Amino acid sequence: MQNLKSLASKARRQRRSGKRRVRKGKASQPRTEHVTQQTASLQRQRPLAQSQFFSPSVRGPESLIFPAMVALGCWGIVIYFLFLTGEANHILFGGMAVLMALLWTFSVGTRVRKLLQQRSV
Repeated sequence: MQNLKSLASKARRQRRSGKRRVRKGKASQPRTEHVTQQTASLQRQRPLAQSQFFSPSVRGPESLIFPAMVALGCWGIVIYFLFLTGEANHILFGGMAVLMALLWTFSVGTRVRKLLQQRSV
């Protein structure tokens, strides 16, 4: 128990002073080789990964349900804030809701376009 307390106090002192002990030895050499192999394999795969990042495939029409519901809900919020509420800042809130609705509508449109392109190929 005493040994555990002395280790804890030593760790606190090292944290306060900002000095950390770096261990050097043979254990780090295989790791650098492993990391080098990983980076080499990642460099070969980059063009494929980048093309998938910029244009990911759409899974199917079921992946359109949630974004379409969110877009319709945002347009409902726009109508509510602009026409149905007596809030003092209803135009400001309606404007923010319009931006949100436009972004979701654009997202749904992009997904529909990609789905149609996949089906035509």
